[in-house]
Amino acid sequence: MQRIKFCITNPRIRSIASRLATRLSFAQCYLYHFEHSSMSCARAKFHFAHPRSGFTLFELIVTISIIAIIAVMAAPSFASMYSKQKLESSAREIAIKISEARAQAVTLRSTTGMCLSSLSEASCITALGITDPNKNKVFVAHLEKGITVDSRSETHLIFRNNGSIAAASNFILLRNGLSYCIAVGLTGDTRIREGACT
Repeated sequence: MQRIKFCITNPRIRSIASRLATRLSFAQCYLYHFEHSSMSCARAKFHFAHPRSGFTLFELIVTISIIAIIAVMAAPSFASMYSKQKLESSAREIAIKISEARAQAVTLRSTTGMCLSSLSEASCITALGITDPNKNKVFVAHLEKGITVDSRSETHLIFRNNGSIAAASNFILLRNGLSYCIAVGLTGDTRIREGACT
């Protein structure tokens, strides 16, 4: 701000003008410091509002520890879920092959059969007692890896030319302490349930 000089001869007026000029100088100084202090405060607020991102070593260790604990606690549940998925998949495979064998028996008006993949091809043919030169009378249900067959379970089925079986049968699949039952009725109908056959 430029200072404007006046030629004042009256001493009283000159004194008043001098005091006004002094106060104006103080006001300018105060305004200058206020502006600069406000800028400093604004910069401080900006830094406070935008803290540095990232993890400290302690925070990282704590986070990893929590994740490890959760993983250990959840592992049994995941293992059980995985086993159930494998059992259900194998059970559905058996039900599908039973349905195909039954439909083929009705279509061909001939005896057909179904075996679990736990039986070798030779054992399957022997158990069924079916001659199958055209490879269209014997069906094999492939089990998922890790699936075993209970000793009380059937391993094969024989369908008569009308699509029925001689007696109701059960297939029992096992994996990691869990079991699935595939119950087959006289007409070849199937029911899948988790747990033991009743």
